Amino acid sequence: MSGDYGELLAAFKRRLPEERLEALGRKTSFIRRLRRVTPSLFVWAVVFSRFGSGRPAFERARHWFARLSGIELFPRPFQMRFKSAAAVKLMEAAFEQAVAPWRRRPRLRHVLGKHFPDVVAWDTTAIQLDDTLRKHFKGLRTTASQLKVLLGLSLFGLVPLSARLVAGNHSDHKLELPIELLQKGTLVLFDKGFVAYDRLRRLDAARMKYLCPMRIHAHAWITQVHAGPSRVRKALKNSPSGVALRDLLPKDKRIRKTWDVEVTVRPTAHHVERTPVSMRLVIVPGRKGEQRPYLTNLDTRWRPEALRELYRLRWQIELVFKELKQDLNLETVPTKDPHAAQVFIWASLIALTISRSVACALGPIFKKPGFAAPVRPAVVTRELRAAVPLIARALLARSRRTVGELEAAVVEFLQAALRPRSKRRDSFATLENLAPSRTLAA
Repeated sequence: MSGDYGELLAAFKRRLPEERLEALGRKTSFIRRLRRVTPSLFVWAVVFSRFGSGRPAFERARHWFARLSGIELFPRPFQMRFKSAAAVKLMEAAFEQAVAPWRRRPRLRHVLGKHFPDVVAWDTTAIQLDDTLRKHFKGLRTTASQLKVLLGLSLFGLVPLSARLVAGNHSDHKLELPIELLQKGTLVLFDKGFVAYDRLRRLDAARMKYLCPMRIHAHAWITQVHAGPSRVRKALKNSPSGVALRDLLPKDKRIRKTWDVEVTVRPTAHHVERTPVSMRLVIVPGRKGEQRPYLTNLDTRWRPEALRELYRLRWQIELVFKELKQDLNLETVPTKDPHAAQVFIWASLIALTISRSVACALGPIFKKPGFAAPVRPAVVTRELRAAVPLIARALLARSRRTVGELEAAVVEFLQAALRPRSKRRDSFATLENLAPSRTLAA
């Protein structure tokens, strides 16, 4: 273990320092007549409750508040603190406070760190709510009420950088990504649900790199060929202004060779600029010859096989959603109040930042991503479910003897997160041989 016990406790306090939470409470007007429920105690009580088992709700949070403060409150006065817009703003501000330091990190000492200051995946996950909340948060299909979490995740360390809550009936391609929070040159990964050509134009104008699948029904025109069948070059020679992709490659046609071409596409939405957008299109064959098309503004130094491995990194955000739902109780939200539902969701997201802070204290999760990392962040989250009660006692302990008694127990819980280096190869390791050897000048 690279970090000692003192660093582990500091990791808890560092993300949510008491004085800053109190300042956020004043800024969001959370402090009201019941002053015994201070902003810092409220945030910590709800966050600790999300590490519990079952379906933790108000009573579990009230239990943690009593343990942290020594104050017993009646259920209704405590629950009323959840049911306000100020409580939602407080939790959202606390999350922003926790993730802000991760947005400006030095470059990773990895082959990808030589090319990108960060690699960020964006995706949404749906959370089912009580049907009575339909008038506040509409759902999709057979689900009456849903909330979506739009999450931006750095794949260097699997740390969250941004989050937003929207109603479940919002389409992904219409959601705005806060790219202004990212460093210039960051590689952005997302699935085809987020593909909107005007968005790709904005990413390119903001000096961001992107890699995403192409919608199979896209109206793309080939303007240049880097690699592909000879018939593509012949068609382009006969029509120098461009050739429709659909005329050369129907969407259901099997392929055996990789296509690497430059294309132009035209946004179709009436409310966006409809000037054609130029980008690179790489189509690689799948196991059965099916088409796997990728759109990117990375130059041709990045070979098609490298782009395929780069996009495979996006799957990490799906694993983090699984971690949030299985270990941090984001699967369902047991409340009929719209504000309380958002408070619990933000608390789960804050709990994820706390877990990542502990992982940072245990080992260098940013320096060696993937299977090479000495600490498995998801394992840290699982172990914290058992260790949090002991850590909470240590945080409240006033005598060194009490802290000493708890230290061995907590360290034993977290030792499971320190796994030996895996012999398996992941996309991070594969890219060491596939990434370009030289970088372009900024």
